[in-house]
Amino acid sequence: MRRARPGEEERARDLDVDGAREFIDDERARAMDARASDRASETMTSNALDASTSSREGAETGAEGRFGLPSDVAGPLRTLLASQFILFLGVGALLPALPLYAQSIGLSSSANGLVISAPALAMLVLNLPFGQAADRFGRKPLMVAGMAVMAAADVGTAVSRSVMMLVPMRVLLGVGRAGCECGDRAYLADLCARVPEKRGIIVAGQSTVHAIGLVIGPLLGGRLMEAYGAPAAFYYVAAAAIGTGIGYSFLPETLTEATREAAELKASADEGDDIGMMSALNPFTSSDERESITREGRESSSWLTLLENRDQRVLLLCASANSLGFVAKLTVIPLYASGHLGASPAEVGNLFSITALLGLVTAPITGLAADTFGKKLVVGVALSACAAGLFLGAESSTQSELTRAIGAWGVGIAAAGPAINALAQELAPKGGEGEALTLPKSAADLVFLVGPLVLGVLDDAVDADNAGMILCACVAALAAVSCVSLPNSSRPSDAS
Repeated sequence: MRRARPGEEERARDLDVDGAREFIDDERARAMDARASDRASETMTSNALDASTSSREGAETGAEGRFGLPSDVAGPLRTLLASQFILFLGVGALLPALPLYAQSIGLSSSANGLVISAPALAMLVLNLPFGQAADRFGRKPLMVAGMAVMAAADVGTAVSRSVMMLVPMRVLLGVGRAGCECGDRAYLADLCARVPEKRGIIVAGQSTVHAIGLVIGPLLGGRLMEAYGAPAAFYYVAAAAIGTGIGYSFLPETLTEATREAAELKASADEGDDIGMMSALNPFTSSDERESITREGRESSSWLTLLENRDQRVLLLCASANSLGFVAKLTVIPLYASGHLGASPAEVGNLFSITALLGLVTAPITGLAADTFGKKLVVGVALSACAAGLFLGAESSTQSELTRAIGAWGVGIAAAGPAINALAQELAPKGGEGEALTLPKSAADLVFLVGPLVLGVLDDAVDADNAGMILCACVAALAAVSCVSLPNSSRPSDAS
């Protein structure tokens, strides 16, 4: 056998190495080509799925949406507003019924004020815990349970014949109202958060539905009182509350897990002045992370923190002035119409129906105006109209003059309510909407608590049945002037 010459063995090894390298390079190139092909295929598949999803979502939105609202907002909103329409048919029936019913059983203006303010006491106490419950346990349970309690309270009111019986039943009504209103305000805020650019029109849509109920309700209430007596109106609103509760039961829950976790964290921080047992024991949580979690857990949904903000204080004044106008509607306005101008229960009902009809026309227009020109402008102009209407109503000498004046007030109140609610939603810190929205609501409830008493005592003390309306007009004017300091945009002001 021939022995390899010097150098041939090295050349052979070099050829083997070169061949191996070429083989490896070929395999690597084929693998890269395969991966590139897979990526291209995945991209094409992903694009096809995205296109299909977009097409399907667009078709659903186009089929189910209204006013540019996506289907996950339009559907629940329809159910919510349809249910509330049933309720406000009943609420409208009570507008002429409650003050005239109290008057029919011999209550003075002061005692009538006590009966009307009784629900606000329970609401003022329960707004904060129920708002926190809405953030932790869901909006829907509070809404449904609240309606059941309201129905029981109205039945109890219908069988009451004295202040000692009426006041507890009206306090029970406040318990139900606190639950359902904390729930439905947070529910509406959840829907608005999905399409914040449509916040004004959504809130105005709710006000429009309420206004329709308040147009029809007083007509029914006045005639029910004349035909069957005042208790019939309370049985009617109890049935309406049951119907609304049934409607609410079909709503999907809107509380997100993120909001629930934020509320749980804040509750843990509030109870233990810490971030909670699990976070404290977590060995992987740094001190900076603990401080950040604690700070977020105490996020500015607490009332004391909110009150440090100037915009929140102005918002409270506007909400209080708006609420005081409603107090006048339930107390001094119907008593002025019946006592000073000789209006019958049916005529008082007609007065409120005309007012609500004007509000029905106003609400959707002002909702669009709030989204277009800003809520600050709408709130200021609306409260100015409220002040003018109440002052002119206090000076009216005929039913027609009172109707025109209270009509102007109705236009203002219909414009102010949605704008104030939309502004409150914008100023509420994320993750604590349910609790934060109870602050302006509690201010309004405080006015409902003391307002009827103040207005009743004022009318009795000065022996003038228009003194209460004049006071309400002055407060509305003051709130209108204060709107100058409200923010122009949806970003909360940092001023304090």
